[in-house]
Amino acid sequence: MSAVPDARIEAFGTEFSHDDARDRAAVESLNEQQSVNLPIPGWAAARDLEVTKRTAVLFLGLHLAGTVFESLGIAMILPILQFMQAGNDPAALAAESGLWQKLIDAYGFVGLPVTLPTLLATSFALLLVRQVFFYARTVYAAEARFGLIADIRRRAFRNFLAARLDYMDGQRVGGLINDFTIETDRAATCLFSMLTLLAYAILALVYFAMLLLISPTMTIASVVVIAVGMLSLHGLMERSRNVGADITDANQTLARFMIERLKALRLIRLSGTEAAENAEMGRLVERQRHSFVAGQMLLARIGVILEPIIIGAGLLFLGVGHQVLGLGIEEMGIFLIVSLRLLPIAKQAATVRQTVLSTVASLGAVVRRSRDMEALQETAAGDAPLETLDQGIRFENVRYAYTASSEGEENQPAALDGVDLFIPAHRMTALVGPSGAGKSTLIDLLPRLRDPQSGRILIDDIPIDQFRITDLRSNIAYAPQSPQLFDVSAATHIRYGSPDASDEDVREAARLAGADKFIEALPQGYDTPIGEEGGRLSGGQRQRLDLARALAGRMPILILDEPTSNLDADAELAFREALGRIRRETDMTVIVVGHRLSTTADADQIVVLDRGRVREAGSHDALIANGGWYAQAFSKQQGKPSSKELSVAHG
Repeated sequence: MSAVPDARIEAFGTEFSHDDARDRAAVESLNEQQSVNLPIPGWAAARDLEVTKRTAVLFLGLHLAGTVFESLGIAMILPILQFMQAGNDPAALAAESGLWQKLIDAYGFVGLPVTLPTLLATSFALLLVRQVFFYARTVYAAEARFGLIADIRRRAFRNFLAARLDYMDGQRVGGLINDFTIETDRAATCLFSMLTLLAYAILALVYFAMLLLISPTMTIASVVVIAVGMLSLHGLMERSRNVGADITDANQTLARFMIERLKALRLIRLSGTEAAENAEMGRLVERQRHSFVAGQMLLARIGVILEPIIIGAGLLFLGVGHQVLGLGIEEMGIFLIVSLRLLPIAKQAATVRQTVLSTVASLGAVVRRSRDMEALQETAAGDAPLETLDQGIRFENVRYAYTASSEGEENQPAALDGVDLFIPAHRMTALVGPSGAGKSTLIDLLPRLRDPQSGRILIDDIPIDQFRITDLRSNIAYAPQSPQLFDVSAATHIRYGSPDASDEDVREAARLAGADKFIEALPQGYDTPIGEEGGRLSGGQRQRLDLARALAGRMPILILDEPTSNLDADAELAFREALGRIRRETDMTVIVVGHRLSTTADADQIVVLDRGRVREAGSHDALIANGGWYAQAFSKQQGKPSSKELSVAHG
């Protein structure tokens, strides 16, 4: 038996090698899009994600204020040293320097004497104020950053709910979740790193201005050395961009894989592919780990390369300043202090720039996702109210074709190709036909989940695009083939979409759906949690509970999409009985999509769709007498030969 899993692993390994190639292609594509659509510094991305000017100005303003007080505090060291060298004689210093006279006047204005303690206290006080501003900047940056993350996620989810269904058809759940979580966090890091980079540039300019006052020659030489050091990091910076793109793609690939496998646990166990799936998970996790480690290695190399260059240059300049330029000890001291302060700034600026480059791919992914969803919102509807359905629903020459799934492919054949159909109000209409006939597409058009490319749909002779889309959908109840249940109580699920339903409404909906008896038998009755995806209920119970949800709002139109396809004979019978109660006790217009024709046989009208066209329409008896597709399919499902098969057999 052991050979079977090994063979499966080998087969999966071949598939994984294709995934590797796909992943590499995705990274190259991401890099290409990045270089075209989101060049550094990417301020257009900040506007897309609604980083306000106020946020940027306040962040930079706090940093600038802190920088000013820091530079003043450090600048005070020069007069302190001069004061000490002059034997604590401010008058002598004022006679030699106009700046000293202004300093003495400033102290006199506030009523303080010029002494060593007051000079030292002034420098210390300025540095304390600097700390206050930098603390405020740090707190504000954290609040603004996490506020931005929250705003992006709220807006992304809102756009996700409003995006057109044909856009969502081509999206992977794992990729969406990754973009809403990990990539959003990295995108915010990128944006605030860009602001931090600008703040460091402001700080560096202030210090360079101070150095220029001390020695223009040495300052220019310092700029040259630092520029050479930054240029030496250019290759590492470019590699950071590529590693950042690889991290983004690794995150998205891993998220997609985990979402798919978490939903397919039964399949994995029954297929015996645990070893193969573990191997693939290990490969994806290792790829993600390798990408993150590569990014941290590049970050470490920046400090290793840049720091010795700047320290060496600072020591060299001290010797040159003393031996060649003849700077005094106080000028040399302040130059050394400022140079040492510039060292961590230059190092941090290089580190922050590397962070920007390594996260800019995430920023690009989030911005592209945001732009796509905002550009592909559902089209605005009219403003006419829709309160009831009196006559019926009419499809006139309706055509809909799905778009190509990728570039280079031609569009698929039309899912609906010239459909003409009338669905009478307060009656039950069944849509049947072979797989791919267009049944699900047709019911998607009614609540405008999709819009036809040509033709029109009317409710009581009014085109549906003239109705408010909220009104249109609030008049349609929908129960899918596979019930989508949250981990809530039975009563809460029934109220989903009808939050104002009373306890009496909930129980009446459960009774109509045939769900009341099994709900009341649950440990806590209607307050019993049903488990994730309704895991504590049987398939038939889940279907009837979801039918109760659709009935709770008593909407005029009820759409049931293949409600019995996954049910056994007893559960199907219970569902058919519920359908009979709905027809007898309500005036709802019921549209049933069905493969099991026993469920649809009692419909007032049965419509046969095939290849996007209406082939037959009529009552069960009329279609049986017609001898077409419906008659043959019904006979096969009943285990009886059709009249055509009998004629061939006796031929």
